[in-house]
Amino acid sequence: MPATRDARGKWFYRKMVKLPNGKKQRISGVPEVNTKAAALREEELHIARLKNPEAQPKEVPNFADWFNNRFWNEWVIGRKNKPSSQEEKRGIYDTHLKNAFGALHLDKIKTAEIAQFRAKLVKGDLSEKRINNILAVLSKALRYAVDVELLDHAPKVGLFRIERPEISFWSFDEYARLLAAAKSYGKEWYAAVCLAGEAGLRVGEVKALRWREHVDFVAGTITVAQQVRHGVIGTPKGRTRRTIPMTATLLSALKSLEVVRTGYVVRNADGTHKTDNQAEWAITAICNRAGLSTLEKHKWHKLRHTFGTHAAQFGVNPWSLMTWMGHKRVDETMLYVHVAQVHRRPIPENVLAASRGEQDPDLRVLKMLSERRGSSVAAIQETILNSA
Repeated sequence: MPATRDARGKWFYRKMVKLPNGKKQRISGVPEVNTKAAALREEELHIARLKNPEAQPKEVPNFADWFNNRFWNEWVIGRKNKPSSQEEKRGIYDTHLKNAFGALHLDKIKTAEIAQFRAKLVKGDLSEKRINNILAVLSKALRYAVDVELLDHAPKVGLFRIERPEISFWSFDEYARLLAAAKSYGKEWYAAVCLAGEAGLRVGEVKALRWREHVDFVAGTITVAQQVRHGVIGTPKGRTRRTIPMTATLLSALKSLEVVRTGYVVRNADGTHKTDNQAEWAITAICNRAGLSTLEKHKWHKLRHTFGTHAAQFGVNPWSLMTWMGHKRVDETMLYVHVAQVHRRPIPENVLAASRGEQDPDLRVLKMLSERRGSSVAAIQETILNSA
């Protein structure tokens, strides 16, 4: 009888098999996964074991051996995962997966074990996003074991459906204060803040920007082609180069730097790029001068969000903004458009005045972005210096 279902809907197989010695034997069984394909596959394996009893079963490694050897070398390294992705996967394995699954053989990791692991993570008061990241690494390791035929199937992992948090950005006046504080802090870090707030660069892209290769004063553009993270130079997020037009504010900030225009734009005295600690120290000091919170995380990235949100508030074409921000999908860009619509703010008159008469929509937005998006930076800077 072929694979069939019982009254409860469970798939099973039952068959009479002729053995090599001429005898017959009835076999039957229920697959772990309740599908017809799984039942047929289990029947096929059962017959193969009976007809060739000396054949060695497929050797399945434990999760620790699999993750640290074949999966790491063939998937993580072989597919050129970015250094930041490698760091995240290694951290997740060491912190969460090693103790939970390291000693288990891959074929012993079932849906029940994963459900228990997820419940433990929930009790640990981790955010749903963090739990999803952990489960995604586990799922990827198990699915690759299926791809290379170590497992017949991968258990269901089941990620949480979560809503992305709303983008956090600085208002026009807050951004103007931040620019003024950066200018009083020093020309180099002022240029760095402008690269993030006037062009939407990530902090790693700011540190990796080079004069000759990436800055074009004639065209008025900068090209993002690399980033640095923990001292390692790599491609930008998404592995995509992008070219961004410079605002007048950014152009002026770069031209004011009194350095030989070769090597890194934002750099140490010996020509090396700034470190993560130097960048974090600088933005914290600048926020402190501007009277803004120094406790929140990702202050550099908030500058990038500020650029995207303000551009959306000024009516930028989402496809242009998508290119400037380096997004792979337009739905990422539309998050800025959504925030701009929800948090409508009156645009300062001096910003509106800058755009009048400009016919090109992208240039009109760039001119509005160049107007400091608030009161005069010079006036704010004088106030900051007097109160220091």
